[in-house]
Amino acid sequence: MTSRISRRDLLAAGGAGAVALSFGGVFAGRASALPRGAYPFVAGVASGEPAADSIVLWTRIALDSLGRDAVKGQVPVTWELAEDQNLTRIVARGVQTATKADGHSVHVEVPKLKPGREYWYRFYANGEASALGRTRTAPAVGASPNSLRFCLASCSNWEAGYFTAYKRIADDDPWFVVHVGDYIYEGGPGTTGVRQHSNAEPMDLPSYRERHSQYNSDPDLLEMRRLFPLVPTPDDHEVENNYANLISQVDTEPDQDPKVFAKRRAAAYRAYWEFMPLRNYAHPQGSGMQLYRELPMGDLANFVVADTRQYRTDQPYGDKGPTDGPDMRDPKATLPGIAQEQWIVDRMGASKAKWNILAQQVLMAQHDVVPGAVKGYSTDQWDAYRASRQRVLTGIADRKTSNPVVLTGDIHQHYAADLLRDFDDPSSPIVGSELCGTSVTSGGDGSDSHEDLSENPWIKYNGKRRGYVRVTMDAKELRADFRNVAAVTTRSAAASTGASFTLQDGKPGLKS
Repeated sequence: MTSRISRRDLLAAGGAGAVALSFGGVFAGRASALPRGAYPFVAGVASGEPAADSIVLWTRIALDSLGRDAVKGQVPVTWELAEDQNLTRIVARGVQTATKADGHSVHVEVPKLKPGREYWYRFYANGEASALGRTRTAPAVGASPNSLRFCLASCSNWEAGYFTAYKRIADDDPWFVVHVGDYIYEGGPGTTGVRQHSNAEPMDLPSYRERHSQYNSDPDLLEMRRLFPLVPTPDDHEVENNYANLISQVDTEPDQDPKVFAKRRAAAYRAYWEFMPLRNYAHPQGSGMQLYRELPMGDLANFVVADTRQYRTDQPYGDKGPTDGPDMRDPKATLPGIAQEQWIVDRMGASKAKWNILAQQVLMAQHDVVPGAVKGYSTDQWDAYRASRQRVLTGIADRKTSNPVVLTGDIHQHYAADLLRDFDDPSSPIVGSELCGTSVTSGGDGSDSHEDLSENPWIKYNGKRRGYVRVTMDAKELRADFRNVAAVTTRSAAASTGASFTLQDGKPGLKS
């Protein structure tokens, strides 16, 4: 990996310049639908989907933080990518038109880049320059970086608090950030939150766009997106809580008709794509969206990014739990869909990387949440789809996948767990391990209490503060630090490490 400038230097250079560079100024001066003098980059800049030879650059033309000041017509947007923060060693540049059809979002896939290095980029439009962005490409396949660091985040409810976890992630300077869902929350404005949603529960494209716009106006989120490439995948709240495929959560909702819900999901997916630095193949088609994908990180790590909402069968027992019963063992039930189950097993099994990471949404480890002899499990997690889980874990084990690690969010608490080949037999072999990150804000400040894990001995740690997970790996060891933010109901709280665990190459099982 290349040497890095200090984050302080980058922050100092990050604000949009008063005058665009000459190249940007020429193209930004083309005919535009924007009012003269209007600053068009309120939504900030971002990058994502790092590959060894390419990256996605993103911006969205918007004039106010909620996207309500509608941009009309087409807007030409110039972009340039350089090897230095002063943008003097330009390696790629071009112009892309921001259109109304795509919410005036811009997704630039820049090819022919060098692997494992930093780049800097900027957009220009309407005679204005965006903030300076920094991004990083993946290490080359066939090469092994000495080490790689990333952070895991999920569940950022605007009303529950401030996004300080994103600020602390930036302090850790990861190579990239994996976000496993609930990037927005779909509820209407509350009355007791730290801050309120600006609009009612979104049901159509304009209202989902406003919700994303509001979240992206958070300064800590803007900075994280500007500084580090994102690897995102949605969970449920990007559409509606606990939806399954084209089935709404509650049959009394106005979208209970599958045809009505399909329109809602289509709008939500469209807005998600517009606001995320995703590749063009992910552009929604109808009510669907291609979300599961693979991102190699040299010989050191391979990331398989899954989608456990779009293809799942409905939750058992009307999604009322915790409970236990035969429907949770139905071989026809599937969390990621049968085709994706096999895809996950195939891609992880075919990988030659040292560490094989499955980024997905809901807790995979068995988790009995009812104390005593009676068993009770969530109806929305892998426990409710045990045959599906068994097919995936057995397939990963049978293919002798090297060092499998599952990344998870959703549950608003930290968990570190080993994944057994057979959870009904606590002495069965460990297939891999799971790192479940707590929420960015959801649930408020949290507490310092810990769950009694005696009935789930494969779970090694629980933490109930807000925060994220920092993961550092090299050829011999993977280390996970479960980072806790002291408070989210006040701004800029400090972060500390609640627990750390390591995995040794070729030796399954978490070590504290």
